[in-house]
Amino acid sequence: MRKAKLKWTAAASSALLLTAALSACQSGGDEPGDSPSGSAPAAASPSADSPSGAGGKQTLTVAVFTQDRFLKEAVDKFEAAHPDIDVQIQETVPTDLSDGKQIRMQKGPDDGPSAADKDKYVNSVGTALMSGNAADLISTSYLPVDKYLAKGMFSDWNGIAGQDAGFQASDYYERVLKGMSGDKGWYAIPIGYSLDVLIGNKPAVEKAGGVDDKTWDWETFIALCEKIAKNGGADGTSPALGGMKPEDLLGYLTETVYDKLVTREGNSSSFDEAAFRGYLEQIQRLYDSGAASGEDLGKANQVFSPVSMKGLSELAMLPSAIGRSEGEVLNPPGTGKDEGIPFESDLAFALNERSKVKPAAWEFVKFLLSEEIQSSPALMSFPVHQAAARAKLEDFAEKLQSGSMKMMIKNKDGGPAQSLSITEEQIESALALLPSVGKYQHKDDKVIAMVKEEAASFFSGGKSAEAVAKAVASRVNTYLNE
Repeated sequence: MRKAKLKWTAAASSALLLTAALSACQSGGDEPGDSPSGSAPAAASPSADSPSGAGGKQTLTVAVFTQDRFLKEAVDKFEAAHPDIDVQIQETVPTDLSDGKQIRMQKGPDDGPSAADKDKYVNSVGTALMSGNAADLISTSYLPVDKYLAKGMFSDWNGIAGQDAGFQASDYYERVLKGMSGDKGWYAIPIGYSLDVLIGNKPAVEKAGGVDDKTWDWETFIALCEKIAKNGGADGTSPALGGMKPEDLLGYLTETVYDKLVTREGNSSSFDEAAFRGYLEQIQRLYDSGAASGEDLGKANQVFSPVSMKGLSELAMLPSAIGRSEGEVLNPPGTGKDEGIPFESDLAFALNERSKVKPAAWEFVKFLLSEEIQSSPALMSFPVHQAAARAKLEDFAEKLQSGSMKMMIKNKDGGPAQSLSITEEQIESALALLPSVGKYQHKDDKVIAMVKEEAASFFSGGKSAEAVAKAVASRVNTYLNE
């Protein structure tokens, strides 16, 4: 299940409609890889002090927000290959994500799961952790991870995965595989991930002088937008971006610089009030100058489009589809450091420090990371396994070419849908970008919500930047340190 996330594109009302033959969507995985590293790992032997279920099996509990088709199929395959381990999925919000016939990928604002459902999962996991009854593996989606790390509730994966000589980390995009790390070690392993990028109109950006998107910060981005607005946009229009309220753009900014605004020393967190006030004023300047607009500019006039890409096909096809063959993938503005393209994960597992079946937990995670499982059509996000990424893209291209699968882009004006194809050049360009993915989008959704809620009164003229920055700092510090 996708996190609540800003999905802002030049084609805010356009959608990609992917229609596949039933057999293509329900195949549940292709043939295992030929190499040992590509095959699903062999079964582990239960330890003497492991919890036992029916028939003397080890019981491995796994807490997730929801169980999708990928996870269900993977569990079935794992249990067949590991008859001595019983995997019990504990989902908080049961969801039927697809009927297996059609997948609709909407590129536009998406609030994701309800706040009530997210709170339900957070409270369920939090209560279980505090009582000592949490699952062995815990999906970190929506969780205030820093709070649990400070209490030593998650194990460092280096202690078991890092010591497994049979696990070849070089088979993976290692910056993603180990991207969820911090002062407390490698605290979560992503099974799949999504990308947070900008799609920029290349001619318009070059006309304004170009940019090094690896190291640009928000001051540089705003100055470029102002220059584009002054010179005219992609088609002679002024604003460089639109369709977003100032407080929502500020929320997006906060996500990109979260680790600068929220710092932690020991068990105490603090919010940088002064830096946040500066960002408030920068966003206000962007809108006052006419470089940004709250109105939907339409895909023909949007120079910059922040996009959350869920899968490989989107990375290969969307830049040209919404940029009229002139779109290029850029890193979002950040702190000025070259940290790589940001990513998020809806299925990343932390290991409960109190788990009594840690070897079995690692076997399951390793199985999910195997080339066979990572190549499954049911995995809708980006695979962490390099060979699986190429295999999935090539398989997708073959299905489009054969006609067993079609991808259409529909315009908001109701005109005929356009059938899309994928070229070898697009495949190679997409794969070439993946090694540069490396910055985990570390944030707390509740903090982002506080920022947007308080900032609205500044942009409406109700409060000063100083008053809003003080209010945000007070709320965030209270929340993070409670």
